[in-house]
Amino acid sequence: MTRHLSSLEFMQTFSTKLEMALNNLSLAQYPPDATRAMRKFASSEVAALLEVTEAYIRQISLKDRGPTPEVTANGRRLYSLEQILELRLYLAEHGRKKWMNPRRIDGEQCQIIAVTNFKGGSSKTSTTIHLGHYLALRGYRVLAVDMDPQASLTSLHGALPGFDYREGDTLYSAIRFEDPIPTDQIVQPTHIAGFDVICAGLELTEFETAVALEMRKSGGTSFLLRVSQALEQITEKYDVILLDCAPSLNFLTLSSLTAATGVLIPVPAHMLDVDSTGKFLELAASYMQILDEVGTSAQWDFAKFLITKFEPNDHPQANMQALMRQVFGDDLLLHTVIKSTAVADALTWKQSLYEVQRARFSAPKTYDRAIESINAANAEIEALLWQAWGREQ
Repeated sequence: MTRHLSSLEFMQTFSTKLEMALNNLSLAQYPPDATRAMRKFASSEVAALLEVTEAYIRQISLKDRGPTPEVTANGRRLYSLEQILELRLYLAEHGRKKWMNPRRIDGEQCQIIAVTNFKGGSSKTSTTIHLGHYLALRGYRVLAVDMDPQASLTSLHGALPGFDYREGDTLYSAIRFEDPIPTDQIVQPTHIAGFDVICAGLELTEFETAVALEMRKSGGTSFLLRVSQALEQITEKYDVILLDCAPSLNFLTLSSLTAATGVLIPVPAHMLDVDSTGKFLELAASYMQILDEVGTSAQWDFAKFLITKFEPNDHPQANMQALMRQVFGDDLLLHTVIKSTAVADALTWKQSLYEVQRARFSAPKTYDRAIESINAANAEIEALLWQAWGREQ
């Protein structure tokens, strides 16, 4: 006789088992007493980040005019990210180069970039984390906000001290309609200087229900301002805020698009992904039209598409890239992010490529190709920030 499977039993059993297994894996990688630390950087990497010569970095060190690096047994000079920032501020103070300190100045608005698309697996979280770490390494003050209840961006940071999504330490606590808490209470510093996060958890799904109830009571579109109002409390502390949106066009994503000053849409060059993106744009346009009619339209400094997981030698992908270039024109970023096992490996280790030593990869050239493509795309996005701020390139 066939035994009928209880759907409730199935869901409860495997959600518990999977959570326990992943928690054990996370604890094995990062025990409760472990402290994550950003790797140190060789003087050649520091010179590249500061866009000066390695000889100049060495000269400053020898004259004791900047931070004192760690010197290894073989004479290599290693700098922490905090020291790189100290060195950057020292060079900026002494007028070495305009915008050596790239942080925004009076009159420049904090840039809020929503990274969004319908399609799961389009590399939204990978795009967000690599862009955030790139900007932090470049000297910007960055906040990444996990807008997805699945909390992939959150999980990449391992066990954050004091964070527990079950205790309300997520964005929802700052955007709920009843008794919201100050946004700065949910900001989590990370092991990367200049890079903070606001985490996500399953309670973010409650925002959808709360909005529906609020609209039934009062009507209107005031819910769209919840994310914007929460972020306004802390924008003075940051140059760039990145919103890692869920793969759906729900109330939370709409609120994110309303709060954003710029939008980034990652799209793999595959027919299904591009088709899904078209449907996302169509649905988003219908919502935006409604919002425009009630006077709540979003205004962006830029909106760009980014090709991700690209394989240049794949003929169908090359054809799809050409089609996207024809359709999107200048709104498609020139650079693509290539598909790479190096990125997949790094994310498995809960790290971005910027955190991992090149020597850790069995095929360093794979790392080189991946980081080159990510750097090029991120530099192009950084140029958009400068354009929005009215800076000379």
